[in-house]
Amino acid sequence: MKKEMDRPADNIKLLSIALSVLGSGTSVFYLFTAYFGQLTPMIQRGLLLLTGLVFCFMSTPMFKKRQRGWTFFFDCFLSALSVISLVYLMKREMALLQLVVGTPLDLVVGSVVLILIFEATRRTLGLSLVIIPLIFIFYGFIGPYMPDVIRHGGFKPNYILTWVALTPRGVFGTALYVASTVIIVFIAFSAFLRVSGAIKFFTDLPFSLFGWMRGGPAKMAVIASSLFGMLSGSVVANVTGTGSFTIPLMKRTGYSPKIAGAIEAVASTGGQIMPPVMGTAAFVMAEILDISYWDVCIGAFLPAVLYFLSLFISVDLVAVKTGLKGLPRNELPNIKKTLVSGWFLLPPVILLIYLLSIGWSPMKACLYAIFLTTILSYLNKDYRMGPRKIYEALVQTAKDMVLVTIACAAAGIIIGMVSLTNLGIGIATMLEAVAGKQLLLLLVLSMILSMIFGMGMTTLAAYLILALLIAPVLIKLGVQPLAAHLFIFYFGCLSMITPPVAIGAYAGAAIAGSDPMKTGYAAWRLGLIAFIVPYFFVYNPALLLKGSTVELVLAISTALLGTICFGMMIEGYLYTQGGINLIERILLGLGGLTLIKPGYTSDFIGLGLLGAAFLFKYIRNLRQVTLSRR
Repeated sequence: MKKEMDRPADNIKLLSIALSVLGSGTSVFYLFTAYFGQLTPMIQRGLLLLTGLVFCFMSTPMFKKRQRGWTFFFDCFLSALSVISLVYLMKREMALLQLVVGTPLDLVVGSVVLILIFEATRRTLGLSLVIIPLIFIFYGFIGPYMPDVIRHGGFKPNYILTWVALTPRGVFGTALYVASTVIIVFIAFSAFLRVSGAIKFFTDLPFSLFGWMRGGPAKMAVIASSLFGMLSGSVVANVTGTGSFTIPLMKRTGYSPKIAGAIEAVASTGGQIMPPVMGTAAFVMAEILDISYWDVCIGAFLPAVLYFLSLFISVDLVAVKTGLKGLPRNELPNIKKTLVSGWFLLPPVILLIYLLSIGWSPMKACLYAIFLTTILSYLNKDYRMGPRKIYEALVQTAKDMVLVTIACAAAGIIIGMVSLTNLGIGIATMLEAVAGKQLLLLLVLSMILSMIFGMGMTTLAAYLILALLIAPVLIKLGVQPLAAHLFIFYFGCLSMITPPVAIGAYAGAAIAGSDPMKTGYAAWRLGLIAFIVPYFFVYNPALLLKGSTVELVLAISTALLGTICFGMMIEGYLYTQGGINLIERILLGLGGLTLIKPGYTSDFIGLGLLGAAFLFKYIRNLRQVTLSRR
């Protein structure tokens, strides 16, 4: 009996080899098509979904703890079913494009594909992202019984199934298209950096620069999480990945557990809004808006800088108030040795940014960055990318794409049903009916809906839903398209640090050993600036770096000053002058906000409020000195 129970374990090595071959082959295929051009939609997207499903079923247990025996064979069965179903659809591509409703066999295969996607989604993203697409499918049946504003004629099951599962309007639509063209190449670049050991260099660099300062580990967490977070596409993955290292260090230097967990959660969330990758959503945003990817990066840059500057100021002020110190220099990487050992890892990143700035396609720019990374790695044997490491990087690419692929497939179901039922028009009508022509009210409602839809979802999946349902309403009322999409994208991300469902903060609390709700509130407070800046760039695009040189210089300088003031308001502390009372705090906060808002009038008001706050504090300090001398 024992021998039979151990039989699946005997096949693990063979299974691992098979998955590695499949993953590396898939990665090579997509790097090849990134340079020489894509194949037909079903093949280009279907192969990625096939690989993602197989990797998911064979590496993610059905339950929390993988059981021996039948679950192993069931996972093998699901993997085989994934291959058979998707190969069938790829072979039937041209015929499916000409059909309104698929044949009985087509519908059976389509049903199987949907069931496989739902099971893979449950395993990787949780039950919530299974329930949401099912609700949208159910809505396709009960349209005639819905309220007038979202009512539709209803659709038969075979028509819905054909639309969602068998054509490029659902599962195989825009989301999976971007994943199979642009996102996978950037994921490959990240994998090459990690396998080469470059991630250690990019971690050691901020550690050596900031680790010795007051609150050094927290500052290092801010920098490291911004770099890793923009590539991961998941706040929780970022928190657990970098937080397992940074949170204990923050606690060691004196930060309370809830503050340490909150800092990591806020930094990891900010990584999702940081160009050039923005949790892989930047590529989809460019595709939906039909603008260049570089335009998205430019527009998102200053708000992201303000976000991290505010967090950096808060982190520093916490250290000032509580007298925290950095780590001893003998425990930190040597800055000179760090740069000497890994300086050549910076040129690929610089090359990538340069090529994007001069208009190269993201795919080819990233391919050249991967090639340069491989070549330059031979300058140091510790980073050298030989054949074995290249193979590992290709396999790692396929593994890293699983979460993105499954999220895109699940989001594709929602996108397909929204387009089929015209639900976006109905939601737009509702929002317009409630808000009327009041843009501010519409923005507040959009913010609330964005945070609700973003709860517990990956960055990309949340953005795709919001881009379909809410962004068109903002655009219709006169908001610039890029500003509208960045607005809903920011608040979809901020749901991760907004109680009561602050998943990112809860992940940080689990590592820090702190109360989840207290950590969530602390994270919300530290990230407060991000809840305000989107309103300003909607009303004035100067914060998106749109306008004349004079306007941009003034907007950037006053926004930076305002953010510093806002950070001091959050912590209730002025540099060199100590703690502030409620009135000074209000003046400082209002002054910071009016400085962040672009415009000459608001800038003058902001400077006046800022001056008043400092004057009141100065007078209060003088009185305290006078009283102490008596």
